[in-house]
Amino acid sequence: MKILIVTAWYHPFIHPRAHRWTALAEHWASEGHSVHVLTARVREFGRSEVIQGVEVHRVGFDSLKEWVYYWLGNRKARGRVGVKPSKQSLPSRLAARLYNTVWKNLYFPDDACLWYFPARKKMRQLLESQHFDAIVTVSLPFTGHLLGLASNPGSPISPTWLADIGDPFSFQLKPPNNPFFYKTQNERLEKKILETADAVTVTTEATLREYRKFFGEKAVAKMSVVPPLLSMPSITSTITNPPIHPSIKLGYFGALYAPTRTPDAFLDLLAQTFTMRPGLRDRLEIHFYGEIFPEFYEQLNNELSVSLHGLCSRESALAAMQEMDILLNIGNATDFQLPSKAVDYLAAGKPVLNLSYVQNDPLARFFRENPMIMNLKIENEKIGEGEMERWLSWLESEKPIPSEAELRERVAPFMVGNIAAQYLALINA
Repeated sequence: MKILIVTAWYHPFIHPRAHRWTALAEHWASEGHSVHVLTARVREFGRSEVIQGVEVHRVGFDSLKEWVYYWLGNRKARGRVGVKPSKQSLPSRLAARLYNTVWKNLYFPDDACLWYFPARKKMRQLLESQHFDAIVTVSLPFTGHLLGLASNPGSPISPTWLADIGDPFSFQLKPPNNPFFYKTQNERLEKKILETADAVTVTTEATLREYRKFFGEKAVAKMSVVPPLLSMPSITSTITNPPIHPSIKLGYFGALYAPTRTPDAFLDLLAQTFTMRPGLRDRLEIHFYGEIFPEFYEQLNNELSVSLHGLCSRESALAAMQEMDILLNIGNATDFQLPSKAVDYLAAGKPVLNLSYVQNDPLARFFRENPMIMNLKIENEKIGEGEMERWLSWLESEKPIPSEAELRERVAPFMVGNIAAQYLALINA
């Protein structure tokens, strides 16, 4: 087949959607499909090149911030791989205030709107010259699906259009744009995409149910669930019972987003832990890997047991997971969004501490009947009553370690070959 993938975020961008669709594109190319990717520009990469058999076309910029960084040549700005989190400088704070008060209140549908016009022009050129069998549009950002609408869907010669949704657009806890101006437009636009695309995919059954509740049965008639993807090296036999260390390393991998996912309850857990077990202050090491937004920097940096590593390459993040004794997940304030790192945590074979904000927590569902997980209930940004004793008992107890065979069986449904086949089945339906 000839497939065009339209995604603002692709390798080397550090984001779950970039990791997912880079792995899928390269897998399809390895199977003999002709795969093109239309994505945003990156300074270190060319406008058009072949990477692992995939023809990558880079035009425009995925955000105003990236446009500014590109022309200033800024390689040490926040959100860059290898840049440690730090307190914002005065110019950065002023720029952020200007961004939040002006640009963020104007753009539609999201910050990637700058990418739409150069991407649309290039997409139409590719559609005319390549005659694709299928076009896959990816969100986040949601602007990618606008390009699906611009591909002339429904015409006799148009390719099959599959819209892959990472997070819902019009009913997020934190709206992607100014809801005072755009709430109605957001809902109409997302519904139009759901009804126009030939196939729509989400990553959990809970997300599909939420869409059905929000838009009705007709809007989800073409929606299917394709689960998270594990794009990491093969599972090896290096996972063994860890030796007893004087320190206990606990690692969080990913970003925090207010109000969906915040560190307040975890910091409350730490404070109570050190009060009840003072000796743990010198033993417990907390490592955060991922971008730290300014609103969380002071909170986390002021805790002496916390180390902030910032964004790192996927390979470095996976290696760091294996160095941890416990993996941390700070749950979402919604019950339908499963963090993409769930399969990475599963494959790592490490004990997982999950802070659960909702009754039907997505990560708890994902790890159900798995003895590796400890779920702690969060109430009003605080550790629930009676949870501290459970946590301390679990922290200091011996934990089960799965065998290599168990791990292989658990992660098999999420391997790239299985996920790629599910997408192809939907495209060919």
